[in-house]
Amino acid sequence: MAESKKRSPSGLLSEAAKKAGKAVGDAAKMAVGKEPARGSKSPAGNLSEAAKKAGRAVGDAARAVVGVRPSRVKKSGSK
Repeated sequence: MAESKKRSPSGLLSEAAKKAGKAVGDAAKMAVGKEPARGSKSPAGNLSEAAKKAGRAVGDAARAVVGVRPSRVKKSGSK
């Protein structure tokens, strides 16, 4: 998957849900005995990434309430 461009808390949460769904689906396929696609991330890796994104979304939402810049914002060049 391409690197995430979504930075809003709701966008991050939606991406986390998508990753978690993929992890569950892949785990179910493996339980049935199907081979994983070549180069695909493991279900545990997808769940880990989903948790990371969800955590970042919650943190960024809390930062927005307080009025602090969210995490992982690209800094502009010169001002």
